Amino acid sequence: MGDIFEPPIMVDDAPFGTRVIRCAMDAIEFLEEWPFERRGKLHACACEACCAAYDGRCGPDAARKAFVAWARVAGIGHCGSVLIDGVEKGGVVNLL
Repeated sequence: MGDIFEPPIMVDDAPFGTRVIRCAMDAIEFLEEWPFERRGKLHACACEACCAAYDGRCGPDAARKAFVAWARVAGIGHCGSVLIDGVEKGGVVNLL
């Protein structure tokens, strides 16, 4: 799969708890669940970047950066690192 986010992003998906965004499709799903009244231009840009990464029109790094930029502005909380295949990987904790 060419849309994997490295490192994965851990976000606080209140009130449901921690959510790991591992790829463009995870990000698309998170963005699509965001309330309509709280969406804006940056949300649309993040959606487009993630869809482009999923379709292979751009790399996953660009989509990840767009998602992180949107999350920062939207006030999405970060949760630190994630353990994948026995290896600890940092999430948005270093970016937010």
